[in-house]
Amino acid sequence: MNTTVHKQLLFAHFSGLATPLQQRLIEEWLKERINQETYYEYLEEWDRLNLQYHPDEDRIWEKLQQQTQRVEQPLFADEKKTFRFPIRWVAAASLFMISLLMTGYLFRKSLLTKTIETAYGEVRKEALPDGSLVTLNAHSRLEFPRFGFGESSRDVFLTGQATFSVRHLTNHQPFIVHTNRQFDVTVLGTEFTVYARNQDAQVVLHQGKVQIDYQGLNKPERLTMLPGDMVKMDVNRQLRVNHYKHTGQHKAWQYHQFVFDQTSLRDIARLLEENYGLQVSIRDEALATRTISGAFKATTAEELLQVVTELLDVNYNRQNDQILLFE
Repeated sequence: MNTTVHKQLLFAHFSGLATPLQQRLIEEWLKERINQETYYEYLEEWDRLNLQYHPDEDRIWEKLQQQTQRVEQPLFADEKKTFRFPIRWVAAASLFMISLLMTGYLFRKSLLTKTIETAYGEVRKEALPDGSLVTLNAHSRLEFPRFGFGESSRDVFLTGQATFSVRHLTNHQPFIVHTNRQFDVTVLGTEFTVYARNQDAQVVLHQGKVQIDYQGLNKPERLTMLPGDMVKMDVNRQLRVNHYKHTGQHKAWQYHQFVFDQTSLRDIARLLEENYGLQVSIRDEALATRTISGAFKATTAEELLQVVTELLDVNYNRQNDQILLFE
């Protein structure tokens, strides 16, 4: 559950003062039916405190036409000439103002929110404004407030996969990673890897201590992780916790290394799709269940394909971004 959505934030949202990142957090929060009831309760309260004026559109249009007709009347006149203000000028000015307002609204997100994004096959390391470090895996995106990061909050929104090395601040400001998989990771100072894509999600804690807030089947849940823990969430929001003595294999991708442990060809095909934007098809089910173990270095999709197919004795045919695996 998103614990950062509270009454004050919703009131700011109703008033049009919420930032794009906050609006996105609210959208994710509203996907839960129980939160929708709270949302409308606060909306009713906000309406009572902020009486809104609902205009009669027909009357406004009629009034606008009357004003336009008055504009067309002579602004100054003498016996020799009369000057009229063309209505097309009024229309052009109105269109200009509408365009200006729409442009300002569209660029509002880019002004208030900073986005770090990686392309297929790209790994990128960046320092955040608070001194924390983030390494984004391929085809991933991280959004965070452009102003005040580390002062009022340290909330980021992740899509994809990233490893965070979080700096502890003197004001003990928590660092919160929000995802689109209905779980948040909260830390004070630690190193961890978050994976949040369409199929499943997982968090691996390398150092320190973190807590995960997530929406269970019937109620919000909270789990505290210790170093070496890996928490995996499936599409049904079921959690599975494993513990590893060494977690380096879960961040090997930062160095273009791939560590497989009885990893099926189906899972490797999904990795190729997520990291390189390929469309992979496997000819039969038996082939998809073949597994591979070991550590391999590959900087391109072609290198990884060659390693995997040679070890599994599999053939492949590539046409642009379409890959067919067969015996």
